[in-house]
Amino acid sequence: MSTQREATALPLDATGIEAVEEAVIADLTGRLGATVSDELTEGGSPARLVRIDLPDGGAGVIKLLVDLPGAVDGHDLDSFRVKIQQIAKVRQDAPGLGDVYTELSDVFYGSNWAAYTMPFYPSRDIAEPLRHGEKPGAHYEPELGTILDTLITHGYLRERTSIGPGHIADVHGDRLSRRFWLLQKYLPAQLTDADRIVINGMVCRNPLHLAQRIIDDPSLTAGVDATWLHYPVHGDLNTRNILVTDERKLANRVGGYRIIDPRGTLGPWDPAYDLSKILFSLSVWDAGLRKGFTIDSARSDEWTVGIRGGNYPEYITAAHGLLPLLRTLPSFRELTAGDAGWESRYLLGHAFHLLAEAACRLSDIKKRTNEDNDTALSPIDLATGHYLYGVLFLENAVQQLEASGSIDHEAALARLA
Repeated sequence: MSTQREATALPLDATGIEAVEEAVIADLTGRLGATVSDELTEGGSPARLVRIDLPDGGAGVIKLLVDLPGAVDGHDLDSFRVKIQQIAKVRQDAPGLGDVYTELSDVFYGSNWAAYTMPFYPSRDIAEPLRHGEKPGAHYEPELGTILDTLITHGYLRERTSIGPGHIADVHGDRLSRRFWLLQKYLPAQLTDADRIVINGMVCRNPLHLAQRIIDDPSLTAGVDATWLHYPVHGDLNTRNILVTDERKLANRVGGYRIIDPRGTLGPWDPAYDLSKILFSLSVWDAGLRKGFTIDSARSDEWTVGIRGGNYPEYITAAHGLLPLLRTLPSFRELTAGDAGWESRYLLGHAFHLLAEAACRLSDIKKRTNEDNDTALSPIDLATGHYLYGVLFLENAVQQLEASGSIDHEAALARLA
């Protein structure tokens, strides 16, 4: 049985949303004296993005989110409003990031929507050269190393707060538990309700049961829980939120990039969460959203999953090389000194991000198509693909925790394909 569909299914009721968006955009462009020039479709959130031409001849972007009942936390209106607060906070608190962090030009609020405007940055995402087959060492690794060094030095290291055991359970375990109802509602019951499922030949346990075990048994993650939390620089540092605007400036370490679209968090934060978002982008997420997944089941309890047409080969190379790249940065070594569980937490976070993303795909009302042939990509299939990969990586990670109390980098990434 194949779960692949040609038509785009929208699990959430988006009736009337587009009409509200169009009315708000018309109102905002009127207030700004602007005109809409283009629709921007990159990004993984349900927010509407339009490029506008401003009366002074400049270009800007309106980012708008209309309340969508049933959207998961992180994709909902309350989270969006906190994003606006986080942008303002970082730009005020961290002057060393002022030239590279996304700007707020105007902020607007309605009863069931919120929006902000920012300058339009002609750019490419940090991973684009990899999609064209360029080796990571040519542009991607030097650029990412410079960017992360700046974010760590001028951002994360601004604040350090000690934290007791249980942070992984509170952040990752609880997030999956909160979102699992949506997965159970729209994904096949044999995926979400069974105690065991075989994925790509590996016997895996139910991820909700594993998350609950992490919540109920603090000893399982005691050796890898965070020692300290740090300044909340971002929270959703996927590769589409790291934009290269000027390669020459970036090579000379004088800007040349922008960090956009933070998660929406104002309190102390674990940088391992953010950096595993880059890993998750390379391993499954970015290619999955661009190409879709092939998903098959020979029996109800045996499934195979893959990225349609295969992942970009240099994404796999870059995924394996991300942790070694981080280790070359003095600022990273300072950030993680005395935090013995950092690497394991980063790898465990990667698995949980994939599962959390499965629910996010069910909160996305954007119409997505295969980059090669414009075939519609069903949000249910995108959710299923992320879910299957997440179950696979979480089982691998938890098995290692049970056996040794830590997670090995190469063993954790052995399932990349």
